[in-house]
Amino acid sequence: MKVSFFRPLWSYDTRKTEQWLQDKASNGLFLTSFNRWTRKFYFKEARSNPCTYRIQYEKVDYFPTSLAEDGWKTILKEGRWRFIRHDHIPAKKPLPDGIIARNKIHLYSFLAIFLYMLLSASMVGLLSFFAIMGGGGAPTFVPSPYWAITITAGLTLWSFVPYSTYTIHKGLKKLKNTPEPVAEKNHNPITLTKWRFGWQYAPDRLEEWLETKEEEGYHLEKVSRFGFRFSFSKGEPRKVSYAADFQRSIESDYFYLHSERGWRNLFHTSSTFLSWTLWAKGYGGEEGKPELYSDGYHKLRHAKRTAIWNGGIFFPLTILYVWLITLNMDGIFSGDTFDATFWLVAVQTVVVIEFGYFSVRSLRYYWRVRNTVL
Repeated sequence: MKVSFFRPLWSYDTRKTEQWLQDKASNGLFLTSFNRWTRKFYFKEARSNPCTYRIQYEKVDYFPTSLAEDGWKTILKEGRWRFIRHDHIPAKKPLPDGIIARNKIHLYSFLAIFLYMLLSASMVGLLSFFAIMGGGGAPTFVPSPYWAITITAGLTLWSFVPYSTYTIHKGLKKLKNTPEPVAEKNHNPITLTKWRFGWQYAPDRLEEWLETKEEEGYHLEKVSRFGFRFSFSKGEPRKVSYAADFQRSIESDYFYLHSERGWRNLFHTSSTFLSWTLWAKGYGGEEGKPELYSDGYHKLRHAKRTAIWNGGIFFPLTILYVWLITLNMDGIFSGDTFDATFWLVAVQTVVVIEFGYFSVRSLRYYWRVRNTVL
């Protein structure tokens, strides 16, 4: 007997889907086929048997020999999706890098849509508020048979987009294997606390600042969860090399490789959207300063990736708001200076200054690295 189940958002939390498949196997239902278009899973009844499922997303049709030798076997292959099963306790587990890369693209897309929805709703709310406060009167409701369609579409969009964003984010956190930051084993009291906002747009400035603090005898003990507050203890001056590293996607061996080279992970963003890691490594007086990226090519590539990422977020928004300001300029000169148009342009101007500052700072960071390397 065959049965089917419909799971529309199964790929956004693959660990949950894998556990669901394992529960089905414990109840005597084993996966036989899957339709990625209809989002349906098909099972057949058999004797219950606890097993382990893993889901892989492959751009290239390749199944590692080491996994096959360990006892993993392919249950089905549908498009780029591969479902594998192990009937005993596996010694090796497949890496989820393909799923992480794929779901991050989906996450960024939903985040962009969600941010646009929030900005649009905020602008409409501000416009209505200032119109009422400026003496424009209460808003007028115009009856229309299309309101039902508008409200239904709005509720669907405002439910689906945030829920999908949250589901993908939660699923990615389950796939990430991020070690905890490594603090030095001492009990020195915190004697200095400094705040640094926006250092991601000029990470080289943060590195220089932290290295200067170490030479002054202030040892970095802790970085706050969101990376804004830096806590130091007072001790002997020393030489420590710092590296603030940005990665669009963290590979499974990323932390292991750098830790093996003697680097300590002092901070890592818990956010899936922005992956920053702060590394530190001490060195002696005669020893050369260690660098996370030793050759100029990788230094420039890292700086370019950081600048493109930051600029790709803020530069288009800056251009958009400059265009909106030019459209609203006529409203400022033709009406009262305290009407809704004036306040709307004021808010948009603040946004342009802030976003433009972030874009320029990221670009200057890239040029500093480029001038150093070339």
